[in-house]
Formats: sequence, C-alpha cells, structure tokens
Amino acid sequence: MLRWWLGDDRIEAGQWFRGRIYERRCDLSPDGDLMICFAAKWSGPHETWTAVSRTPYLTALAFWPKGDAWGGGGVFDGPREIGLNHFKVERAEAPSGRRVKWHPLGPEPADDPVPARYAVRPCAPWAGRGEYNPIELHRLSRSGWTLVAQGQSGDYGNTPGYAWELTTPEIIERASPAASTGLKLQRILRAIGERDGAWYVEDYAVVDHSGHVLRLFPRCSWADWDGTGHLLIAMDGRLYRLDGRVCALPVDDPLTGAILVADLRDMRFEPRAAPEWAREWP
Repeated sequence: MLRWWLGDDRIEAGQWFRGRIYERRCDLSPDGDLMICFAAKWSGPHETWTAVSRTPYLTALAFWPKGDAWGGGGVFDGPREIGLNHFKVERAEAPSGRRVKWHPLGPEPADDPVPARYAVRPCAPWAGRGEYNPIELHRLSRSGWTLVAQGQSGDYGNTPGYAWELTTPEIIERASPAASTGLKLQRILRAIGERDGAWYVEDYAVVDHSGHVLRLFPRCSWADWDGTGHLLIAMDGRLYRLDGRVCALPVDDPLTGAILVADLRDMRFEPRAAPEWAREWP
C-alpha cells in the first residue's frame, strides 16, 4: 500500500500483502488515516477476512473472519462509523489473539478490539449478499459518479482471453469539481476476467459538455479528479497528475502535459513491519 500526499505529490511506502485485496470492497476514512479492506489468502485459518488498518500499512487493528468471497469489506459512513459488508456483524478479532483454527461456534475474544468510540453496523440491509455491491455503489455515489450506460455482457467464455466481454460497455461518469470547465471523466468497462491480466479491462476518457472525447486513456488502471479539478491517473505502473485546464485541450497522446508523479514498475515485494503508531487506533 502507498499513501499519496496530494499537497506535494509525495508517495509514502507502506506494507505489501502476499495475497488478494479486493479493491472494490475497500474504503478510506474521511481523513484517509484508516482503511477497511477485504483480503484473501485462500489458505490457513482465515481464508478471507475484512480488516481495518492505518494507512499506508496493512497490519490489522481489528478483523472479521469471512471464509468465502460473498460480501466482505466495508465503508466509512463517517470518521468513526464503520459499515460492514457481512451478512451478520459479529465482534471483531484482535490480530494478537488469532487462534490456530477459527470456527464460528468457537469462543469469542475477551475484549472487543474496536474501541467503543467507533460504531460498527451493517453497511446496508442486504449487506453480505453480493460481491462488489453495495460497497462500490456506495463509494461511487458518495464521490459524485453516476451511471450513464448499464452495459451488456456476452456469454461466459465466449471471447478468447476473457471471462466476459461486454457487447456494449458499462459507462459511469463524474463531473470535474472545477465546474467552470464543463468536463466529465468517464470510466468505461469493456471486459471482465482477462487471462493473465486485469480483472476489469477499462478505459477512462475526459469528455466535454457535449460528450465529445478530448482524451482517451486506454486500459487505464484508475483515474479520478482531485478536489481542485486536476486529473490523477494510474496507468502502466505509473502515477500521473494532469492539470484540469490542460484536460480541455484535445490531443492524440492522452498523457500530453501530464506530470509523472511516480514510476512504480521496479517495485518488488519486501517484508516490512508496521511501526508502533500504525498498530494503534487513532
């Protein structure tokens, strides 16, 4: 995990995780200090779980064992309000109290590792019954994203190299916080489950008020506006910042005028211990 300080584009390195983090079932607290995530090892006493940690570290302050990939994860409904995407909200476990084998009928920890000042409740009436929703839908709506096109999926395995290819793409969009520009950012989902590639194959595009594409970022990992209307981009293992005013200029190369913030392509796994401050609740 990395923490991107937007004020000076400083990248702070944290911990690695040798497993799977389901990024669309994760969320940050309003101040960015805490993260709730859904993670999987698919081995050991806890195959999957939801955990809360201090960014940019993954050492759990508290976690909720899951065991499968239905539901899981959560959202912050406020600085101290945790919405859990589990069918049943049970007492969290403390990492130091992990047992060799966990069982839902086993003994509960003596103390709840979540401080009393934090409220933990289901994130929605249907929590735990789906996969990425209601977590992703909640986060997108909160940030101002709206659905433009539902998209239509083809049959499973019908296109070589993908689990599903969309016959018509799913499109969501978000207006720039710099309202005077009239720009919108679109996320365009084209395929799911690429073999030896991304699970979601997506493009991002900057469009004007008429819907004309000004910049197209093909096979982009992620993009979003910051609070000032600058465009932040993760693409090909690198992070970029693009001035919102420059976004309005149509170009052939979508990264024209972009500032390279960090090149992450040479990073490799290394074990890192969380410092003491990251092992305590704020």
